[in-house]
Amino acid sequence: MKKGVLAVVTASFIYGIMPVFIKIALIEGMSSGSVVFYRLLFSAIFSFIIIKLFKIDMTVTKKQLVQMGIFGILGMGATMALLTVSYNYIPTGLATMIHFTYPLTVTLVMTLIFKEKLNKSKAISCLLALSGIILMADFSVLSILGILTALCSGITYASYIIANKKSCFSPLHGLVIVFYVSCFASVFFGAKAVITNEFMLPVNIISLILLCIIALFCTVISLFLINYGVKSLGASNASIINMLEPIISLISGIIIYKETMNIKCAIGCMCVVAAGITAALDNSNNESIIKVHQNTKVL
Repeated sequence: MKKGVLAVVTASFIYGIMPVFIKIALIEGMSSGSVVFYRLLFSAIFSFIIIKLFKIDMTVTKKQLVQMGIFGILGMGATMALLTVSYNYIPTGLATMIHFTYPLTVTLVMTLIFKEKLNKSKAISCLLALSGIILMADFSVLSILGILTALCSGITYASYIIANKKSCFSPLHGLVIVFYVSCFASVFFGAKAVITNEFMLPVNIISLILLCIIALFCTVISLFLINYGVKSLGASNASIINMLEPIISLISGIIIYKETMNIKCAIGCMCVVAAGITAALDNSNNESIIKVHQNTKVL
């Protein structure tokens, strides 16, 4: 349980600083389509190298392969594409806030479809987290397209989170899942970038380094930690704790872009932290006792 919480908190921190790197890559001249493609391609390469170094079993069934292809494209890949596009229209902090409506989607689906128990603790966590996101969000600069793409990224990410718990590939090692979904998604979004004339080589060494950082740390390692957290805590609890990410994004913006924090935003931060603590202390979810795949213990 504690390892699962630590994994999700660490992933939230890594994810939280990701928009800064992506925004810089876009400013350097990279197209959003190319950023998504290289992020997925390098993620597949890095995860494959780590899998081979630790001699992790990569054996999968045809059914698992098909499902990873579907959720790789429509789940993880679509999330990256939509969120990256939203950065072109609205501030990264606001995009992250809107994206984090996904825990509500996860909780509703897990409750209504998979009959997961919605206890008082989880309901309070959801309310606190969503209240915090609303308080932190600054809607002074509005773009309908930016808001819609960020909102859709939350829906696609929710599908990926749920798939990691309920699909036939859920028992696989987290890095194996990252490798296969990255492979499928990189082929799809690479083709899309070529067709839409968005494909381009890294414009300079800075953009190449940024893309490698985004792929290794903000994708491979963070997704592995999220997968571990979902299997340990359950999809709903993991997604609620992951709401710490917007706070990291906000702090990153304050440090790097010299943004300011008002009282409303500070209260919102405290609400999100309280939601994360409430979810972390919730031991009533029966899913938390499900055994994590034994290969996960290698890392």
